[in-house]
Amino acid sequence: MWVDVIGLLAGVDLILCGVFDVHVDLLVKLGLGVSVAFLTVLLVAESFHIIGADYFRFHPAIVFEIYAIANLMQIAYEYDPRD
Repeated sequence: MWVDVIGLLAGVDLILCGVFDVHVDLLVKLGLGVSVAFLTVLLVAESFHIIGADYFRFHPAIVFEIYAIANLMQIAYEYDPRD
């Protein structure tokens, strides 16, 4: 349950930074990093379901998570707090 709370707080952090146009480097980078880590953990867990249990209903979620991880990593790489 604590992993879900951490993911939720990272998402709320990113939403608030976006809505209020906050350019605090620590808040934005922490939110992006934790979100990528959270999505990576979900991706690994869903991969175990597909590979180990032959439960193929997670394919759309895995495609979305791979896209979201790549997108968040690119945003973190290109983020410039001086803008």
